[in-house]
Amino acid sequence: MLILGEFLIRNAGRCHLIKPFLLCLCALFSILPSGTHADTPESWHLVGSDNFLVYYRGNVKSAEKVLGIADDFYPKMRRLMGDMRLGKIEIWVCEEPSQFQAAVHAPIQDWAIGCAFPLSRRIIIQNPRVIIQRDFQLAQVIRHEIVHIVFGQRTQEAIGKIPRWFVEGIAIYFSGEWAPRRNDTLMKHIFSKSVIPLAELSHRFPTSENLAQLAYAESQNAVGWLAETHGVEKLWEIIDRLARGDDLDTALRDSIGLSLSAFDAKWRRSLPERYHWAAILSNSHLFWGSLAVFFMLVYLRYWRYKRKRLRQLERDSEEVDAFFIER
Repeated sequence: MLILGEFLIRNAGRCHLIKPFLLCLCALFSILPSGTHADTPESWHLVGSDNFLVYYRGNVKSAEKVLGIADDFYPKMRRLMGDMRLGKIEIWVCEEPSQFQAAVHAPIQDWAIGCAFPLSRRIIIQNPRVIIQRDFQLAQVIRHEIVHIVFGQRTQEAIGKIPRWFVEGIAIYFSGEWAPRRNDTLMKHIFSKSVIPLAELSHRFPTSENLAQLAYAESQNAVGWLAETHGVEKLWEIIDRLARGDDLDTALRDSIGLSLSAFDAKWRRSLPERYHWAAILSNSHLFWGSLAVFFMLVYLRYWRYKRKRLRQLERDSEEVDAFFIER
């Protein structure tokens, strides 16, 4: 969910002397998953496979579950890897939220449950129990962070030139992540015309959880819309261009003929058109509210019909039939 490997590099400007130093610093800075002296490599247990190393301190079954999810997803990353030789990815499973906060070694929000360090191929997640309590699927979190690692490794040449919304959108798109609550949040902001322009999500996301979830929803929607309107192969072409060192503005211009600002504006214009009726069906509150109103209207119409019919029967009973013969 949170890319931290390039945090310092984004602030390094264009200084070519500082950039290599920061690359090394980022790798060294996260060698251990915690800043406390008690957290040494010997205090962690390890389960591994050909592509992953899972470090844990709690239940081995939880670690094995994490490893199984990662191994099952790894083959789906082949195309994103391209010809790159990735090496093993580390996954550190923190037992307590406080340990997770200390492990990240950088500013992170209290509601975060996972983060990735692409340059050092390291993922840090909270205990699966905590993730489940936060209503996130463990598999979604792990797949999301693996995509961050692979995409970050693939596009190292463009570090600092890829907007945050695109990075997160790629992670959500290729991990197959789906969070209905984010979709509801996006719908509300479409109706209230308060969608955040993508340009404002280039370097960082909002700190409040609600607005951050909106930013994730927009990222998912923008990348998904790009693939839907221009084709998945165009999305792959953009990724290839980023891997060669292009910035996103150049990659978009050369692949789909739109500048970054033009794409942003066109995407925002498309939202009310695409979600005019779908919003009612996608938003649970609107759906059930609309359904209740519908049944109420049906009932009122039936009640009026029934009253009209009873009145008609009363009038008919008062009239004498011409063919009626009393015997």
